[in-house]
Amino acid sequence: MDLKYKTINNLNENNFKKVLKHYKFNDYDALALKSIKGIAKLYTLELLEGFYKFIFEFDHARMFLHNKEILSRHEEGIKNWYLSLFCGLYDESYFDKLNFISEIHVRIGLPAHYVNTAFSFVRGFLKDVLIKEKKYEVLSSWDKIIDINLDILTIAYREEEQTKLVDEIVFLKNTVEHSNIEPYVQPIFDAKSLKIQKYECLMRLKSADSQKMLSVFPYLKVAKKIKLYEKMMQLMIEKSLKLFCHKDFEFSLNLCYEDISNHSFRQYIYDKIEHCDKPENIIFEILETDFIEDFSIVEEFALKVREYGCKIAIDDFGSGYSSMENILKLKPEIIKIDGSLIKNIDTSNESKTIVKNIVNMAKELNAQTVAEYIHSKEVYDVTKDLGVDLLQGFYLGEPKAFDL
Repeated sequence: MDLKYKTINNLNENNFKKVLKHYKFNDYDALALKSIKGIAKLYTLELLEGFYKFIFEFDHARMFLHNKEILSRHEEGIKNWYLSLFCGLYDESYFDKLNFISEIHVRIGLPAHYVNTAFSFVRGFLKDVLIKEKKYEVLSSWDKIIDINLDILTIAYREEEQTKLVDEIVFLKNTVEHSNIEPYVQPIFDAKSLKIQKYECLMRLKSADSQKMLSVFPYLKVAKKIKLYEKMMQLMIEKSLKLFCHKDFEFSLNLCYEDISNHSFRQYIYDKIEHCDKPENIIFEILETDFIEDFSIVEEFALKVREYGCKIAIDDFGSGYSSMENILKLKPEIIKIDGSLIKNIDTSNESKTIVKNIVNMAKELNAQTVAEYIHSKEVYDVTKDLGVDLLQGFYLGEPKAFDL
């Protein structure tokens, strides 16, 4: 039997009925919970005392509830939420309040595990009360309403997000299965002659209908979670080398610390380099921020690939994480200046000063400099005048399929 709701004709944009349906929460459950509201209310003080004793075992709770005023407001909120569990009417308004609480959790950065453990106490507390009061018939309904609240308040139940996640997983699995990964290339130009000197290879994924190519960045987190990232990188390396290894163009491949620290992936790279006709044309771009993980691994990798004639570029230099000592040890052939320093360089004197110093430092290290994010003539003119060696950006050339 379906629940009767006052707003049933105005809920096309809400999914709370689906939540209730998924948990098989019906009129019987609503009435059962409403029937024990008086009992639950009698135990409110005991619940709150036990609840705060329990959660203050956690550092996050102690940091967040650090004074009496905040604690008092929090206690009132917990009390109201607890009593609302037995309201008997679980409609749009009820779920709107839960969503509001969920948004607060997001704003204050409340960890999901904190919410989970707090719920475990509330669940167990009232179960003991129901057993003590011989209200066994309400136990199932109690579990349902707690699970529903937990789902909403840990942001686990968002049907649109879940659907999007499933779609992304299916898409990535099909992408790997059918090798639908292609390197797009963006040209890097000599600042003086504007002739193409190098290319940067950028991973693109074929869309489901193969009508367009998609950037990999929105999918990276999911790819790593479902253990497809390494295979995607292998396909990217393989196809990039196939494009360039028989040509007289230098080309760069982006690697992160996760790639370099993965022993099997490093061996994969070494094996591919050995079978490349022109390994001296390969440049490995490594993020400056990755140096803080374990520089010795980066240094070891650089030494190894240089044995084959490959070069090393520091990507996003100037983002502020690496030490100059590490830069000097690595001795990069190329320093790519962070885009945040370039994009407003035509209007920012501070950016001009920093970039000028980077250019001078690179000359002392016998390294070439690349200015990324050249998106306008004004930015192009300034970076060229500052003595940057190479330029890259949409103003000069967008990433596209390699057609030479």
